[in-house]
Amino acid sequence: MIGKAVRIDTPPPGDSNAKFRGRVGVVTYSIDDETFVVAVERRDSERDPKMGLSAENCFEFLPVEVDNLKEVDESPAVPEWIAPLRKRKKPEPPGLALEGRMCVRHSKASRVAVIVPFRDLHKEQERAAHLAAFVPHMTSLLGRVVDDYRIVIVEQEDDGRKFNRGKLLNIGYRVASDVGCDAFVFHDVDLLPGEDIAPWYAARPAVPIHLARVWDRYTRNADYVGGIASWNALDFECINGFPNNYWGWGGEDDEMMRRCKTVWGPNFAMDAPLDGTITDLENMDLDQKLDFLKSRPEWKCQVRWELRDEHADTWHSNGLRTPSNHPFAFSVLETTPLGDRAAKYAVRCDLNGDAYDDMAPLNPPSK
Repeated sequence: MIGKAVRIDTPPPGDSNAKFRGRVGVVTYSIDDETFVVAVERRDSERDPKMGLSAENCFEFLPVEVDNLKEVDESPAVPEWIAPLRKRKKPEPPGLALEGRMCVRHSKASRVAVIVPFRDLHKEQERAAHLAAFVPHMTSLLGRVVDDYRIVIVEQEDDGRKFNRGKLLNIGYRVASDVGCDAFVFHDVDLLPGEDIAPWYAARPAVPIHLARVWDRYTRNADYVGGIASWNALDFECINGFPNNYWGWGGEDDEMMRRCKTVWGPNFAMDAPLDGTITDLENMDLDQKLDFLKSRPEWKCQVRWELRDEHADTWHSNGLRTPSNHPFAFSVLETTPLGDRAAKYAVRCDLNGDAYDDMAPLNPPSK
């Protein structure tokens, strides 16, 4: 059924106004044997005027059960990328081209968003000091290699809940999309990139890029995707963004790789620079970091293995797209400018309406 033109007979979850009933689109990939994602061309009134006619502004990606689809003899518009309709091969080793040019497989972004999840709740992490170093460093670096950019710091309020990195990054993506960004670099606040990988920040990724691969903490395993990763909007929306219910440290990046392999196949691999410099403001190697976190079990996500086991059933409705009875919701409580192109957004992360809300408090009940 992949690549077939279909009509949506019954609105998919989340389409509360039934605006996609009767619309024709193209089946792009399967979630399981019963559910397919259909790319439907948006009408002019459904597009964001600030984003123009970019591909990511022209299509809606909808999970629809097969019983609610009817194959039709039409030729609807197809996304030019057609990522799920082609087999993604493992990228050729790109390297960093001579004279500092970015890898030729990636085009240049028009406006780059650097999105940083943030919270200064546990003083031993020194996040306020990290942020004070991060913003001027990135402002200087981006100003030399990027035509236009925004630094979006997303701060979770002191809400009595554990840090939710995945949901904060989804919120940051929404904020950055609203100001017309077309490349999205999800970035930890304690990592400062060197000039040798700066050109990679100018890319509108043809495939997701793991910029932090050059850091020794991530060189052991090509399936690590944490630290710093760059995405285009279509790919990020295709995998439904980050999960929203990993309350506490750990697991959300592993879920991202599971989503990538679910959509693009088991041989999926992110692009990455072959070498480069990243300064770790925490100054810990992987073993030291794990020991640090083991001594603070109350910070960890206590249900990461349960969430892993539910991946196949939940990934398509746990992220940017959520069930209609529990929409992806947040509130921006305060916006603090940190320069001409940087701002900190204090946000309220609403609960997700699932069984794991009980594990959100800093001191959750025993399982």
